[in-house]
Amino acid sequence: MQRDPDEIRADLNQLIEESRSIFPKLASRLDEVRRWIANKKSGLLKRKPHVLQFIEELLSDATFWFETQLMSEDDRKAEFAQLTSTEQYWYEFLFTRWINEPDPKMPIWKKKLMGGEFKGDDKSFVNKICQEIEFLGGNTLNPYIADLSMATDFIASGSKNLPLCVQITTVNDTHSRNKQREWQSTLKYWGIRRAMFVSFNPRLNQVNQKIGQSVFQRSDRTQGNCYLIINIDK
Repeated sequence: MQRDPDEIRADLNQLIEESRSIFPKLASRLDEVRRWIANKKSGLLKRKPHVLQFIEELLSDATFWFETQLMSEDDRKAEFAQLTSTEQYWYEFLFTRWINEPDPKMPIWKKKLMGGEFKGDDKSFVNKICQEIEFLGGNTLNPYIADLSMATDFIASGSKNLPLCVQITTVNDTHSRNKQREWQSTLKYWGIRRAMFVSFNPRLNQVNQKIGQSVFQRSDRTQGNCYLIINIDK
């Protein structure tokens, strides 16, 4: 059940104040989000489910990051040891980068989210792919920020716990070539060194399983850093 927007605002404001003197970059990034919704009435925000879901996820991630940064090194290692490899990669590297580096896509996705242009139409499809990977013994994570800012529909790793950032698109996407170039540029900006771009035929039977199996296998087989471009058309 979606929480009341005023409760979410209060939690956001509290975390900003708590982090301001200790982690000013975290406070600054959260304050960008606070200003984004500052003049929006609660009734309007209730009609923007992706906005509220994004902020709730951000609050959860930021709170965990904040609390673990305050731990001793041994306690932090013990806490991270309980996470999956994709969660470790997210919190230790990608989310930390997002806190500390400018996000050139942030003005674009803030406008799209608030304007209702972000539909999340492929979310259920991505979830099915992730379920297949997890069924095979891997683990996955699909944060909003990875999708909106980092050209990553989901993060996955196989049995060897080697995270891979994955973006998917249909083979009949006329902008696929440009999308590949933008994908690589975005990955390099965020320092992502292991990634996979999957073009697929949506008319294939059980295509979500084929994608999941391909990602799982290549995550294990690809030992070094590389950008893989895969076409699943049969």
